[in-house]
Amino acid sequence: MNTNKHLFTKSTVIGLIAALTLTACSSGQEATTDKKAEATSNEPIKISMFTNQQGAQAVDPSNPILQEIEKKTNAKLSITWVPVNTYSEKTKVMLASGDLSDLTLVMNVFDSQVVQMATSGAFWDITPYIKDYKTLSAMPAVVWDNAKIKGKNYGIPRPRPLEGAWGVHVRKDWLDKLGMKVPETMDEMYAVLKAFTEKDPDGNGKADTIGITGQVDADGMGLYGWIEDVFNNNNGYWKLSNNQITIASLEPSERKALEWLKKAYDEKVLTQDFAVIKNSQAREQYMGGKAGVLGSALNPQWLYTDAMRKIDPKADSLPLTYLMTPDGNKFAAQDPGNFGMYVIPKTVPEAKMKQLLGFMDKILSDDVADIAAYGILDKHYTIKDGFKQATEQAKVDNIPDVSNNLLQIAQKYDKYTRAYYNGIPKEFYDRSKKIIDDRGAFSKPNVAYGLISQTNLTSGPELNKKILDMKIKVIMGKESLAAWDEFVVKTKTDPTFQKIVQEMTEAYKNK
Repeated sequence: MNTNKHLFTKSTVIGLIAALTLTACSSGQEATTDKKAEATSNEPIKISMFTNQQGAQAVDPSNPILQEIEKKTNAKLSITWVPVNTYSEKTKVMLASGDLSDLTLVMNVFDSQVVQMATSGAFWDITPYIKDYKTLSAMPAVVWDNAKIKGKNYGIPRPRPLEGAWGVHVRKDWLDKLGMKVPETMDEMYAVLKAFTEKDPDGNGKADTIGITGQVDADGMGLYGWIEDVFNNNNGYWKLSNNQITIASLEPSERKALEWLKKAYDEKVLTQDFAVIKNSQAREQYMGGKAGVLGSALNPQWLYTDAMRKIDPKADSLPLTYLMTPDGNKFAAQDPGNFGMYVIPKTVPEAKMKQLLGFMDKILSDDVADIAAYGILDKHYTIKDGFKQATEQAKVDNIPDVSNNLLQIAQKYDKYTRAYYNGIPKEFYDRSKKIIDDRGAFSKPNVAYGLISQTNLTSGPELNKKILDMKIKVIMGKESLAAWDEFVVKTKTDPTFQKIVQEMTEAYKNK
């Protein structure tokens, strides 16, 4: 019997030991490599952001709410907070520099600078990737469609509900004190302004209140834009008139709006520094009990009322459901479903771009967005009968102010978002929900949203500035209404204006 087949030679044993040793080492290296890869994949993604500061102060990196959001999204955020009063100007400078954050908020999707940069390849076209992310792809199609530039999405929209962005607030308690009803027409509104200015609505025996305050911004009438909308029965800068998309301000109905504003200025029921006052100053006037009417979205109503009640416990900032146009229609403007978008510069590698989309997918989810809006459950708010109610700790930790800022990056899509404000009592919340529901029956969309004219991109800003400057001069009496009429005629015969109208109309027909 041959026993050699049961025996190992010395060389065989050595070879086997070497092979086993090599395999063991190799397995150890693979295991170590896998652990390193796993550790690396679990490390927080570092993200720089450039965004809008709505609150009084920027959110400190040590803020527990921000830290909780970072934990939930597995991210380390470096946020540049820019105050709302200077945001538009600083965004333009930042875009021009080309030195962009990973995620940069542009407030106006169709700003000429943004459109030119997007179409020239400065930002990622994220259109093909949206379907891969649960929260992003679940947002209503209208939100994405209204943020498209020439059919493509070059950023993640800041989702907003369709109702509640447009509006005007009135001191309901002042109306009650003076025995006046909630205004429905612009004539009734003017009577309210007069009474608020002349009849001592706060009862302090001093002539220290004014009917309406607000701010004019660089692109339009700002917090007075609702007045133009009502007179023009139109939502926004552009209007469909005689089958053409034209500038609403140059239509005959605008003259009535200017007459109304000029009268308000002349009779001093409109703040006399309206052309230079800042947004924050106008809000402070209103919240401080010095003005009775303010153009505003619906949701800050509790911010306003809560501040007012420190002066007058019965104060009530009432958002109007509608105002009647001169031709007898209820009017409220419908929002496009977004307020700006976060662009990702093409300098960001594709792999990180996908990580950034993943981050935005998480931060816009219910789980994370609710932290931004309300704080930490059972610490900053409780839930009873489905309603989130702020705790006293929310005031201690200044959640309303923190939330104002964090919602600039983490506000989810919700029909009733604008009904809520941190700390709002349920009866005010329910009232706001009813306003939203009622507006849904008649609110007017912006027919020109998303339309692009190349001529308007280059020449539109200068034309708009001329129109705005002329409006302000007419309101202040530096130019007459007759001069306005001449200005309109001259502008409408200008070849540049005519080309813009032609291109906008073509874009509308091809939409």
